Amino acid sequence: MRNFFKRMMRHYTYDLKLKNKLVISHALLILLPTAVLSGFIFVKLYGIVMDDSIRSEQALSAQTAASIENLVSHVTYVSDALKESSSIHRLFYLSESDAAAFEPEQNRMDSLFHLTDSLTDNTMITGIRIYYDDSVYPDLMKYNTEGNRLFAPVSSVSSSYWYGIFSTMHDRELLCPELYLSPSEAGEFGRLAYISKITYLPPVGSDQELAQASAYLAVYFNGEPFDSALMNNASVKGEAAYIINSRDVMVSASDMALAGIYYIPADEFFSEIGPEKTFSLVAYPDGDAYTAYFPVRNTDWYMVSLLPSSHITDAGRKLMVQLIMAYLLFTAAALFIALKLSVSIADRIIAVAYQMESVRTGRPRPMEAEETGCDEIGVLTDTYNYMTEEINDLMNSQEKASEDLRLAEFRALQAQINPHFLYNTLDMINWLSRTGRKEDVTKAVQTLSRFYKLTLSKRGLMNTIEEELEHTELYVELQNMRYDDCVSFVVDVPDELSEYTIPKLTFQPIVENAWLHGIMDKEEKSGNILLTGWRQGGDIVFLISDDGIGIPPEKLESILAEGKGDSTANGTSDSVHIGVYNTNLRLKRLYGDSYGLTFQSSPGTGTEVTIKIPAKRREDSPV
Repeated sequence: MRNFFKRMMRHYTYDLKLKNKLVISHALLILLPTAVLSGFIFVKLYGIVMDDSIRSEQALSAQTAASIENLVSHVTYVSDALKESSSIHRLFYLSESDAAAFEPEQNRMDSLFHLTDSLTDNTMITGIRIYYDDSVYPDLMKYNTEGNRLFAPVSSVSSSYWYGIFSTMHDRELLCPELYLSPSEAGEFGRLAYISKITYLPPVGSDQELAQASAYLAVYFNGEPFDSALMNNASVKGEAAYIINSRDVMVSASDMALAGIYYIPADEFFSEIGPEKTFSLVAYPDGDAYTAYFPVRNTDWYMVSLLPSSHITDAGRKLMVQLIMAYLLFTAAALFIALKLSVSIADRIIAVAYQMESVRTGRPRPMEAEETGCDEIGVLTDTYNYMTEEINDLMNSQEKASEDLRLAEFRALQAQINPHFLYNTLDMINWLSRTGRKEDVTKAVQTLSRFYKLTLSKRGLMNTIEEELEHTELYVELQNMRYDDCVSFVVDVPDELSEYTIPKLTFQPIVENAWLHGIMDKEEKSGNILLTGWRQGGDIVFLISDDGIGIPPEKLESILAEGKGDSTANGTSDSVHIGVYNTNLRLKRLYGDSYGLTFQSSPGTGTEVTIKIPAKRREDSPV
């Protein structure tokens, strides 16, 4: 697979026609970024759609919970109004002994009946009944009227679920779903009730909580307003809302079937859903759904609201289809434009290329064109025409300039700079000039010029680390021009080290040593050199590593101790090792014996050279 991609890249780079190459390049440059951007936009928009849907549902559910609280508040208001009435106080807030002999006044009973009639609206409040302790009180049913049977003995509902709860618990109020009511209550008044326990006045010093009930005040109310509120909350198909109490009894639901499917016990709300009033994705047997629960204030009720996840993901999928259609439309337009642009550019470049190819069979001839244009291709055409007229003079002057530069740099640096590097570089420039590669010649000369400018600067013996790194990169660039990019040079030095100083010609001799004796001695004549750096306390440490052939242990000490190595026929090895030795010696003399170079090498694996210098800026440097 790796070789396949290499072959494809080579075919694209060297063999594919320019017109096709431009079409592919334009298409990739347009389509890849837009594909990434479209994907990013889709993810963001999908998240926004999800969040908006959940926020909208959360706001609607909170509004529904508030409506339910208002309905319950109305019921509790009716109950409180009755409990606080003077008639109820006079009738039931008694001791057991007083209750047994109590005969209520007729006017108080009339007032109580009038109050209950006014509070019963048959819309929300469907009925009011007082279940008195018939084991103590005399018969109060005789005060009932034909239209208002207010009083009933508690023994008539002793089998109800709510009476059992009051008998075993110390609750004083209870919101009762239909399950808690007796069949007669549910049949006469409806399926919901709010029942309050009224107790006898206990003897002095006794606990009020343990007092026996003198009566139970039951306010029956309609469940349909709660059903309607929950149905309004379920705004889409498959959405459901229901109310359960702390004993896991269903009070009301927008859809009983869905409520049963998505039922969660009250004591598992936090573990399954999380914090209250917040929608979370919950897994159910019939599919995932976003679920939230809302406590109903001053009750043991919870409103549970849920929205199937498919409702939100469907909106996301619809958005995705729209984006894909827009992207495909944009892609078709972009490819059409890319084709037109590629043809307009390629035809003119191809004409120049064919004209330049004629140099293989003779001297270059200028292109015959009535109008070359003012863009880069026109400049290229004009430049080619000018080049064909001036090429001989340019090559001669370039060769002379290269020779003068080589001699000047050789005299200036002598033993510090390897003369063979300069000679070989200029020889390469000469070859480039002879082959008519003007741009490569110019690039090589400019690189070499910058290389020696950084070395021969008259600002002293120091460079900034940024300048020294540039100097080394220029060296590698020149060498790679000569050796067909056989070495990959990677620099990983933090920007904050750029303004610190380092002696000139610190990196280059080490990189040269790694190049000539590490990598070029390998059979494949290619490799990698890595230069990294970091701050270490008050010092700066650099590490130059290569994957060359390595250095035998017996030669490591001689490199730094005497600056000698194995010589080659042209003296390259001696000059390189002397450069490394001189670099180590200069660092130690400038900064002290604790600084300088250290070598680590594994034959057949590579070499690591550590450079340690103090962290000094230009104003703090000794030279």
